[in-house]
Amino acid sequence: MKPLVIGAVAAFSATAAFASIPPAYEAHLPQERTLGNVEFLTGGRTPEEAEAVKRAAQEWPLEVVFRETDGAKSRTLEDMPVTITDARGNVVFDVVADGPVLLVKLPRGEYTVTTKWDAWTFSRPVTLGDDRERVVFEWKRPGLA
Repeated sequence: MKPLVIGAVAAFSATAAFASIPPAYEAHLPQERTLGNVEFLTGGRTPEEAEAVKRAAQEWPLEVVFRETDGAKSRTLEDMPVTITDARGNVVFDVVADGPVLLVKLPRGEYTVTTKWDAWTFSRPVTLGDDRERVVFEWKRPGLA
């Protein structure tokens, strides 16, 4: 019976040691920030940072993505203003996303995510609960023949 206990302790120790080593992508992850009582992270300007933010997004309740498609070409959009309002219409978060991805930690609830692009304003409803939500603002231009 002792070998089982020793094996379990050794397995736990190995797992704990592995968990303390940060993943390589974290070196490229932008710094988390706080605005009011809302934590957020924005980035994805470089390929390394984009991959780091993509991986980190799995841990955040809300991911907002900005991109433009012109025919077969796609590009990310940066410096996008974002306002999030709660179900009562109160602004709970208002920031300019530095990169094409914005990650936000908000409590469970009903929200509206709004952004502006050129002269237009776009909004999407979102419900935060057990699952994470991904909102993509994508502007499509027709491709030229």
